[in-house]
Amino acid sequence: MNAKSTQWVGGTVVLSVLIAALAWFLAISPTLTAAAAARTEAGAAEDRNVQLQAQLDRLVEQAAGLDATKAELAGIGRQIPSEAQLAEYVRALQSTAEETGVTVVTLDAALPETIAPAALPEQVAPSEGEAGEATEPPAAEGTEGTTGASVAVGPVEGFAGVSLTITAVGPVSNVFAFIERVQTGNERLFLVTKYTAKGLQAAEAANGRPAVGQGDVELVLTGFVYVLSATAGASSGAEPTESPELAPLPAGKEPRIAVESSEGVVS
Repeated sequence: MNAKSTQWVGGTVVLSVLIAALAWFLAISPTLTAAAAARTEAGAAEDRNVQLQAQLDRLVEQAAGLDATKAELAGIGRQIPSEAQLAEYVRALQSTAEETGVTVVTLDAALPETIAPAALPEQVAPSEGEAGEATEPPAAEGTEGTTGASVAVGPVEGFAGVSLTITAVGPVSNVFAFIERVQTGNERLFLVTKYTAKGLQAAEAANGRPAVGQGDVELVLTGFVYVLSATAGASSGAEPTESPELAPLPAGKEPRIAVESSEGVVS
């Protein structure tokens, strides 16, 4: 092979290398990069589709129980309505009295009062003993296991209680049945906070009071019905100079809770 042929071969090789380099940088490498980016985007889209499908499945499951949820909310609405509805409650109370064999003599209703949850005890960090074990702080004299001062909780906006004082007469067993039914026999939630009962002598009907027999009792029952409304407990006119009285919040269990009687606390 002569020198001229060698130059042509060398030039051809160099040109081939340049063409291959240009093809890599201008066509092959960008294509591979775009393909990798497309695969990454496709994986992300697939993951997103999996998440959306899981959300859709949850929504379908929730939609299946929508009617039950609406029924539960309707039941809560009957327990704590958006309006006081005292006339309806008085009629239900009268029916309860007739069914239990007592006579409601008077019923007094107060204005709605704002509601605040019970104050929560402030938690106190335990101190370290000599052996490194945590020890409880000593309880104050006259208390049982108190850990610190109470933390005040503000009133619940739109949640009000209406105080009711009911006076009824009847036989002892009927009166206690009436207390039971008032708390558990009506759809409306009624929280008994106090009751007193005193024995009566036999007497004829007079001054709007029914005839009573020997051993009958007069019951004075105090408690709250509740209202849930954006304007519940709101007052018009001048602002009060004192903080409004706060009604007790119903306990997180059955409405029939411990109530205070003239002789102590009865469950």
